[in-house]
This record gives sequence, structure tokens and C-alpha cells, in this order.
Amino acid sequence: MSRIIRRLFSSLLLLWAVYTLTFLLTRFAPGNPFSEGRHLPPDVMAHLLATYHLDRPLWEQYLLTLRQMLSGDFGTSYKAIGIPVSEILSQTLPVSLTLGILAFLVSLLLGLATGLLIGVGPPLLSRLLRYGTTLLVGLPSFLLAAVLIDVVALHAGLLPAALWEGWRSAVLPVIALSIAPAGYLARVFAASMEETLESPFYRTSLANGILGSRRILFHLILPSLNAVLALVGPLAAAFLTGSFVVETVFAIPGMGRVFVLSVMNRDYPLIMGTTLVYTVFLTVAILVGDLLQEGADPRVRSL
Repeated sequence: MSRIIRRLFSSLLLLWAVYTLTFLLTRFAPGNPFSEGRHLPPDVMAHLLATYHLDRPLWEQYLLTLRQMLSGDFGTSYKAIGIPVSEILSQTLPVSLTLGILAFLVSLLLGLATGLLIGVGPPLLSRLLRYGTTLLVGLPSFLLAAVLIDVVALHAGLLPAALWEGWRSAVLPVIALSIAPAGYLARVFAASMEETLESPFYRTSLANGILGSRRILFHLILPSLNAVLALVGPLAAAFLTGSFVVETVFAIPGMGRVFVLSVMNRDYPLIMGTTLVYTVFLTVAILVGDLLQEGADPRVRSL
């Protein structure tokens, strides 16, 4: 219980640090959200700055925004005038969650299956998959997305090239987002199985004559999954950063695309809202991954 309390406390400190850093980065950028591409009269500009409290001292803006965040109010968007940030997030978050969960499941299944073949498959197939996963790990999601759009959508006409209109629209974005993490997951799982094959635990199962399928499942695969559970947090980070690019390339109305547009538009409340929501999900994913790893291997608790 004390470990969980400490982690929750550290998560709150992380949220505060992210809030502070985001606030400073947005405020120290030259200009203001209403000066980009506009030539407003001075009195109109002064009125806009006063309306959104941007004419006040920096420390006062910081405290006002912090109090607003603590009350659960993200404010209203500067560009989508009159629309609360919470409403924008409630509309875009389900899309990003659906994309992220689907990509996570695909990468997990594909990575575990490929890693198993690398670890215990035929030597030739294992070698080919090892080389293939090495290439996939370094494949940028935006490059794969562009290739999929050009080949599968535009030339072959098999799937939609953009937007989010039914399950067919999700296929290409999920592939673009999940392939590189799946390759990384496969390499880690295969390396973990190689260590397990050399462990006294597995050698004892061989000496005891345990049947092949039971030995592979309970004495090889399950002990090797501990390394996979440790990747839940990093995988969440990969889907987090990758969704920014993938949602923008495929014009998906999710939080990743909204975040990119909010940065381009210098929409302070929307930047802050999306950043904090992403931080919460990333923190929860890392916490869940650590707890799963501790549950699978109690020795981790003493580290």
C-alpha cells in the first residue's frame, strides 16, 4: 500500500511538473495567440488579452490557470471560440483511445507470435524474422503511413486513405502505428526466451521429462512474459507519440491531431488540456505495467 501511495504522490508531482513546463513553454514563445497572421487594432488586441487574462503578470497567469486546472476546468479554446476544451477532448478522446487500444492489441499479438517463432521456430525462419524485426523497429510510422496510403488506398483502392468512418478507416492507421512496436516487442520477447532456455528452471523441466507443449507454455513462455509486461509503459509512450503523426497523416479527428493543430495555432488552453490528459494516461499505463510486472515476479518489488 505504501508503494502505491508513493507512486501516486510521484505521479501528482509529475503532473505538476508537466503543467509548469507546458505553461512556461507556451508563454515564453514570442508573440501571442492572437497575433499570428492578423493585424488587429491595438484596442481590439488589448481587449482580447484582457479577456483571457494574458495581460496579467506571468506568476498571476500561472496561479489562475493552475486553480482552473485543479477545479477540472480546462477553459475555452482560443481558436474554436466559445467551445470548452473539455468538450473538444470528450469528442476526440474516444477516437484516440480506440486507435491506441487496437494498435496495442495488434502489436501485442503480432509481437508475441513473431517473438515465439524467433525463439523456438526453425533456424532459417528465426533468422529471417530476426532481420525483419530489426528493420521494422527503425521504420518511422509516418513513412509507413505514407506508403500504405499510396499503395493500398490510392493505387489499389482497397481501403480509405483518410478520415475515421467505420472499421475500414481504422485498418491502415492501426497498421502504421503498431508495426514498429510489434517488432521491438518480438525482439525483447525472443531475447527473454533465450535467457529462459539457459536457465536452471527450464533445464530442470527438461530433466524431469515434462511434455513438450506443457513445458513450452508453463516453463518457457510464461516466465519470459515478465520482460513483455515491463514494456507496457514504453509501448504506451510509443503509441502516444506515434498517434500525433498517424492521426495527422490520416486526418483522424483524435486528440493527437488536435494537439498538433493546437500547437500550430498556439491555443494555450487546448495545448494544456491535451498535454495533461496524455500525461495522465501515460502515467496510468506505466503504473499498471509496473504492478503487472510485480505480480508476475515478486522479486521486482525489492529492486
